Amino acid sequence: MTRAGLARFVDRFTIEYVRDYPHPIERVWRSVADPAEISVWFWTARFEARVGAPYKFGGDESDMFGVVTAVEPPRLLRFGGPHGHGPTGYIQFELAPVSGGTRLTFTQHSQPGFFRKDEWPIDPPDLAEGPGMPWRPGTLSGWHGALDCLGGHMDGADIETGLEAAEAQLLAIYREHMRTIPPT
Repeated sequence: MTRAGLARFVDRFTIEYVRDYPHPIERVWRSVADPAEISVWFWTARFEARVGAPYKFGGDESDMFGVVTAVEPPRLLRFGGPHGHGPTGYIQFELAPVSGGTRLTFTQHSQPGFFRKDEWPIDPPDLAEGPGMPWRPGTLSGWHGALDCLGGHMDGADIETGLEAAEAQLLAIYREHMRTIPPT
């Protein structure tokens, strides 16, 4: 599960993952734009893929909610704040056909100054965090694992097999990643 590329820090408040899947763009689109599908590989989801529609990921206590701010089937889906990363924060799935399948670029942006660091301690502890660092290895490894599960889901694999071991491995990899290539 760790063979795919690690997250790239676009800037201090934005991360990006790029994945190529051996599936047509319509199949990948369905996996990110259909709440029943995304609920299999990510988290329970409630939304309609239309601009202005409310969305919520997770259970009733989750703070990952807001409104759908962009829909351009089958290429772009953006979920906007106020989820845990502020009113201008977002998560975005952008799709493009490539030879042999589809390239997915997943981006998460956190609104500067919005992150509640008192609720989530610095990790790794020796990282010079600076003001408002929104990223933690748990977030980075979580998205990495979810995007791996997306590929497994589309391949028809049992995405639960080995997931816990992969999560622990990814957490260690992302701690080192943050030390080596800290977000600036």
